[in-house]
Amino acid sequence: MISVVIPVYNQPELLTEALEGVRKQTAENLEVVVVDDASEVDLTQVIDGFGDWIRLIEHEHNRGAAEARNTGIKAASGDYIAFLDADDTWEPTKIKKQLDAFERGGEDLGLVYTGFVQYETDGNEWIRYPEASGNIYLDELERDRVHPTSTVMVRRDVLEDVGGFDPSLPSRQDYDLWIRITEHYKVDYVDEILVDKREQPDSISKDFDSRIEGDLEVFEKVRKRASNLDFTTRSRIFSYHHHVIGRDYESNGDRWQALKHLGLAILRYPFRPISYVMFVIALFGIDRNGRLLTFAKQFIR
Repeated sequence: MISVVIPVYNQPELLTEALEGVRKQTAENLEVVVVDDASEVDLTQVIDGFGDWIRLIEHEHNRGAAEARNTGIKAASGDYIAFLDADDTWEPTKIKKQLDAFERGGEDLGLVYTGFVQYETDGNEWIRYPEASGNIYLDELERDRVHPTSTVMVRRDVLEDVGGFDPSLPSRQDYDLWIRITEHYKVDYVDEILVDKREQPDSISKDFDSRIEGDLEVFEKVRKRASNLDFTTRSRIFSYHHHVIGRDYESNGDRWQALKHLGLAILRYPFRPISYVMFVIALFGIDRNGRLLTFAKQFIR
C-alpha cells in the first residue's frame, strides 16, 4: 500500500483539487491521510465527498506543517509514503512511476522524487527537472538537490530509521529531512514534470523572517556535519549556504546582512557566478523580479 499524507490549513477549494489529482492516479492500493492543522473552516464536507479511502485527522491546535506531516506519517499504514501539499496537484502517473523506480532500485534506495512546475503569485512560472541521483549526501549538504515535498515518495522504514520532519525548525524542514535520508540511502528520480506547485500569498516562502531563521539553523546543522570534510568540499558547502542566507536577507530588505553573507559566499568559493550577481543586486538595490533577471535566473544557478 502507498499512503499519501496531506497537511492542510483552511483552503477547502485547493484541497478538493489536490484530492482530485490523487483520485486520478493510475496506481492502485492508495490510502490518503489528510491532517487538518486546526483549520478555521470545516473540511469534513470536502473529505466526505471522496469516500472512505480518505482518513481525516484533526489537530486541536495549529502545530505547523511539519507536525501535521509527522501526524500523517504515524497514522499511515503504507510501505511507501508520498507527501502532497494541499495547494499542489499531481499528474495521473506520478505515483505509479515512482513506485516503478522503487521496484527497479535496491534495498538501499530510500527516496524517489520528480520534476515540477512552479506557478508564482506574480504570474511567472518556471520548470525544474531532477538532476541528482545515487549517493548524493555530500551534494545535498551543499544545497537541496531533492525537490519539494509534493514531489517526494519515501519508504516508510526509511522514515522510521532517520526520523520525520523536525518541527523545531521554522522553515526548511524538508531539506533537513532529505539530508538525513541521503546520509544513509540512495536517491532516484522520475525525469518528468509530474507536480504542479502553486505558490500562495501567505506561504512560508514569502515569510522571509522565518526563512532566514530556518536558513541559519539548518546551516548550523550542516556546519557540524561538514566539520570533518576536506577544506575544498567544506568551503564549497559553506559558500552556498552563505549565498542562500544572503539572498534571503536581500529579499527581506536587509542590504548589509545580505552583502555580508554574499561576500562570505564569494570568499569561501569564488567560482560560483550567481553569488557575484546576487552581490551586485544587493549592492545597487536592483529589482530581482525584473524581466531581464527573471529570464537570466533560468540559466545561472
